[in-house]
Amino acid sequence: MCWLIQNYIYNPEDNKHYEGAFTQGNGYVNIRGSFEEDLDGATQNDIYWRLPANVTLEKARHSKSKWGVYVPGIYGVHPILGEEIVNLPYFLGVNLYFDSERLDMEVSDYRDFTRSLNMKNAVLERSFTWKIKGNDIEVNFKRYCSMENKNLVVQELVLNSLDKDVELRLENFIDAGITTNGYNHFTKVLLENDEALKAFVTTDTNQEVGIYSKVFVDGSDKSAIGFSSSESRIIESFNIHLKKNNRIIIKKYSIITTSIDTDYKNDIRSLLHSKAKAINNNITMDSHEKLWQERWNISDINIVGDKEVQLATRFSIYHLLRAVNDSDKVAIDAKAYAGEAYFGHYFWDTEIYLLPFYIYTQPQHAKNLLMYRYNTLKGAKENAKRYGYEGARYPWEACISGWEQCSNWQYSDLEIHVTADIVYGMWNYYEATGDEEFLLNEMLEIMVETARYWVSRVDVVDCKYRLLGVMGPDEYLPFTNDNSFTNYMVKFSLNKTLEVLEIAKKNNLDKFNELKVTNEEIDLIRKVSSELVFLLDDKSKFIHQCEGFEKFLEVDFEKVWIDKSKPFGNFISQEKNYRSKALKQADVVALLYLFKNDFDEDIKKNCIKYYEKLTTHDSSLSYIFHSLVYSDIKDSKSAYEFLHKSLGIDLYGKGSAEGIHIANCGGIWQGIVMGLCGLGLSSNNKELILNPNLPEHIKKIEFKIYLKRRLYKVTVEKQQVDIKEITK
Repeated sequence: MCWLIQNYIYNPEDNKHYEGAFTQGNGYVNIRGSFEEDLDGATQNDIYWRLPANVTLEKARHSKSKWGVYVPGIYGVHPILGEEIVNLPYFLGVNLYFDSERLDMEVSDYRDFTRSLNMKNAVLERSFTWKIKGNDIEVNFKRYCSMENKNLVVQELVLNSLDKDVELRLENFIDAGITTNGYNHFTKVLLENDEALKAFVTTDTNQEVGIYSKVFVDGSDKSAIGFSSSESRIIESFNIHLKKNNRIIIKKYSIITTSIDTDYKNDIRSLLHSKAKAINNNITMDSHEKLWQERWNISDINIVGDKEVQLATRFSIYHLLRAVNDSDKVAIDAKAYAGEAYFGHYFWDTEIYLLPFYIYTQPQHAKNLLMYRYNTLKGAKENAKRYGYEGARYPWEACISGWEQCSNWQYSDLEIHVTADIVYGMWNYYEATGDEEFLLNEMLEIMVETARYWVSRVDVVDCKYRLLGVMGPDEYLPFTNDNSFTNYMVKFSLNKTLEVLEIAKKNNLDKFNELKVTNEEIDLIRKVSSELVFLLDDKSKFIHQCEGFEKFLEVDFEKVWIDKSKPFGNFISQEKNYRSKALKQADVVALLYLFKNDFDEDIKKNCIKYYEKLTTHDSSLSYIFHSLVYSDIKDSKSAYEFLHKSLGIDLYGKGSAEGIHIANCGGIWQGIVMGLCGLGLSSNNKELILNPNLPEHIKKIEFKIYLKRRLYKVTVEKQQVDIKEITK
């Protein structure tokens, strides 16, 4: 079946990985897969200063567990780190007591522990037998974020005493004592109870959050003890009489509302009250499961012959489906709202790694992601002005405002390729969808404003247009000149801008006139585009990563990198790394895939042979581009090898403790569809083409693809390929 992600042993060493891997979401709220009950020694209200750092090498806090409830669009302002997503009150709390002993996975005695995520319907389940005072109590927790009602989270607890009648105490709680990266973003907290628990918090950006939580108990006599509260936690307590072999079902329904809800009218109480009226004890999963099935019907990939790749591919698709938001005011952060490591910020990941999945399976979501860039164009223009340039300069780390949020100057000042990457992603969207209205309005405006940035950012040296002092995707070499990835992406961006300007000018479009583009400006864009330096050596069939790359320091990796289980950056000072031939991730290799039709096979083979041995893959973004280039040159063995390494980052490598590497998830989808199956577009962008490169053991791959608003089913086998349009 390959739909279940399972864990059979609670281990504090990898518990946070499962919390991240089991994150649930419905396009509105995202919740880490933490336990419902308190965990001994896992405090959630720690106050500390998280400072700007190399996240790859940073040691994370909260070794055992970190609760996480995130609503994209609810952000605070950290005094050092800038805008960051706020970890909201934990409303899933359920504590169980037998006499004075509390159920706790860290200290209690139990057996037959299992927790699993069913990716087909996004239901998280945990079961075990609690051994206490000569009695065994079967415990089963289940929960999901409703796809039908995006504000609703449903929990179910089933209890069964195997040996004798017992009295238990159950505490339903909401905890607002939560910090985000060690910082408290709540300026106001109100905890209330009447027929249910309620919590109201206000953030330091004056956004409001309201939470309602109500418990129903079936199949048992219960008596309410009452309510209690502290400064940050409110508790509703019950005594429950549990008869031998007579299971009881406890249901908990929670509503979360925020001031970004479309029906919010400056009164969070009224909004919460209106939504809570729909809560009763008859809610079913039917509509929820149906809506998930509809998503899977379009987005699933069926792989015959490799269960490991099948499971990891569905794991990637699951997180791509649950993390995407219906709003065009936010994107998908680098940890997919499953952790705080990247503060809820957005990177070039959106256009380069994530967008292809949405373009071909969820085109409306793809457009929303691009509209986020349009809606933050004002911030990009302010960024350019702050640096002293014209037009729009998109931030390396973006957030709700569109202003630069990166606290590390090396990246914020130098990693400018993101501005061109955005146009690249938009162009891919246009080619696959044919959305001319978007092309000639929002997209045209972004293209013109980013072109204005580029022509003011370039320098003229020795009568050549050059980009000096930049950092490419590699990130281990700052202040390089004429980084090939950056320069080629800029040339592409400017060329496409000229194409669209020609259409707009010819048709005298309102948007063209509104942008006030002059003939002199068009001529300058054309000149910069054609004359910007690109370090391709036609004679040797080789692309140099940047000017003078061959003069950087050689590194004896075997001598320096003594423990390959840790990132290379742990074994070399940043200063020395910055002048060495040691690459964090694919740079020229990424270029070879993204523009695979522009370079011949000799260039691809020469470059990947040279750069692969210099690449440490300290970034999760690296492996998949190697896989894609190897697929392109028909080296199926190496393509599969690097694809498999990508699978090991989150699921098999247990790397999800601080959140999901969502860019890698999008990369895995590309590795299967564009890599192993060789999916591409014809020269006129009207037909799908397939140039597969399946490894020997994979017998068949099936998936569905949208092209120009038509849905196709694609089947790739060893000896044949098939593309059929699906009529609705």
